[in-house]
Amino acid sequence: MAPMNSLMKHAFFAAAFAATSLAVAQKPTGPKFEFDPAEQGGPQLLSAGFAEPPGNTLVTVSDIGQPTSHTLWSQKVLPSSGSNQGSFSLNMRPAAQDTFADIAVSTAPAPAAPIFRARTVLRPEGKPLISYQGKRDLAPPSDFAEYWKRAKRELDQVPLSATLTRVPEKDTATGLLYRVDLDTVRKTTIVCWYYVPRNTFDSAGKATRRCPAMLIAPGYGAEEPPIDRTSSGVITLSLNPRHHGPSKQYWKSPVEHMLYNIEDPENCYYKLAFLDCLRGAQFLFSRTEVDPKRVATEGGSQGGLFAIATAALEPRIACVCSNVTAFSAYPEGMLLAQTGHHVQFREKLAASPPDVAAKIRKTLSYMDGANMATLVHCPVQINMGGIDPVCPFVCGIVTYNKLPAGVAKEIHVIPGAKHEVPGPMRANNSNWYRRYLGL
Repeated sequence: MAPMNSLMKHAFFAAAFAATSLAVAQKPTGPKFEFDPAEQGGPQLLSAGFAEPPGNTLVTVSDIGQPTSHTLWSQKVLPSSGSNQGSFSLNMRPAAQDTFADIAVSTAPAPAAPIFRARTVLRPEGKPLISYQGKRDLAPPSDFAEYWKRAKRELDQVPLSATLTRVPEKDTATGLLYRVDLDTVRKTTIVCWYYVPRNTFDSAGKATRRCPAMLIAPGYGAEEPPIDRTSSGVITLSLNPRHHGPSKQYWKSPVEHMLYNIEDPENCYYKLAFLDCLRGAQFLFSRTEVDPKRVATEGGSQGGLFAIATAALEPRIACVCSNVTAFSAYPEGMLLAQTGHHVQFREKLAASPPDVAAKIRKTLSYMDGANMATLVHCPVQINMGGIDPVCPFVCGIVTYNKLPAGVAKEIHVIPGAKHEVPGPMRANNSNWYRRYLGL
C-alpha cells in the first residue's frame, strides 16, 4: 500500500465511519457483535448490542498493513435511545486505497482492553470486497501443477487396499456403518467411517443402486466422527487423515502436525494429508454403491481446506462445500487473524533466520488453500464468519477469487458467526447439494 501523508490520513479516516442507529425488534441480550463486510458492494457495517446501555463506547481503527500498527481514527459512540438503547452501528465508508484495518471496541468509564475486535480490508469507491484479489506474496510456484502431479504419482504407487469392518452397534434406522482402513502413502493407513443407506444392498450384500456420496474431513486435530445422512439417501465417508482420530494408531506426528517438516515441501504434513484425502475420494469412486457423478467434498476450518484440496487433486468431484476455510490466503491471514494457525505461522516466520523463513514460505505456497483452488474445476461454495478471529473472511474471498474462470461458485459471509458452522451455513450447504447433487 502506498503511504499517505498525515493530512491525507486525517481527512480520510476522520470520515471513514458514520454512526447510525441499529434497528432491532427487541432489546439485545448482548454484548453481541456482528460485522457485515457487504462483500457484494455497499458500506461495511459493524453493529453491537448490549443487555444494558454501556455508556460511552470508543471505537478505534488502526492500520495493520504497515510495519508498525498505528491509530488511524477513533470516536466515541453514544448508544441509541428508546427501545434500542445499548445498540449502535457504524458504517464504513470507502478507502482511498486497499487498507488492512483493525477495529477495536472498548467501553467507558475508562478506556480499557477492547471487548471486541474485527478486522477487514477497506477498499476504494466502486471496488466491492468481492473483487479483492489478494496480495501477491506466496503465489503458486512455477512448478505448482507439476509438484502435485508428482505427489499423485506417489499415491498411485500404493495399491487401493481397503478393509471394511461392520460396526453394527452404531447402525441407525436408515443406515449401516462400516469402519474403513485405507492404505496410503509413506507406508501408513488412515481410518474412515462409512455410512451407507440400508436399502442399498440386497440380501447377498450386492449393491442394487448407486447413491450420492460426501467425503467429510475434520477440523484441526479433531476426529471426524461417523456422520449419518442416510435418511436423505446419501453415503458419507468421514475421513480421518493421519494424526487425526483413530488414524493416530497408524501415524502420529512427533510435533504439532502443522509444523511437521514445514521447511520441506516434499515431506511436510499437508502434502501427506492431502494425499490421504485423495485416497478417501478414490475409495468412494471405486465402490459400486456410489454414483460417480454425484460425489462431493465438505469440511469446516481445516476440513474446509481439505475439501478444496481433494477437489483440486480429484477431477471427478462434483461439488465442494468449504466452511470457515482455514490454511488459505496466508498473506491476508497472517495480517488479519487474531489467533490460531495464521498467527503461529506469522510468529514462526518472524523468529526464523531468513534462509529458514524462505523455506517455510515455499512450503506454504504449495499448500495454501487459495493456491489449491486454482486447480479446482467443479462448483464450490465457501462460507465464512464475519467475526471469525481464526479464519478471516477476507481469506475466503481471496480463495473464492482464485477459482478458475467459468467455475460455478458462491461465497457467503455470516455477520455474527465466529469460528463455527452455524445453521445459516448448513442451510447454504443444503441448497448447494440440491443444485449440484440433485438432493
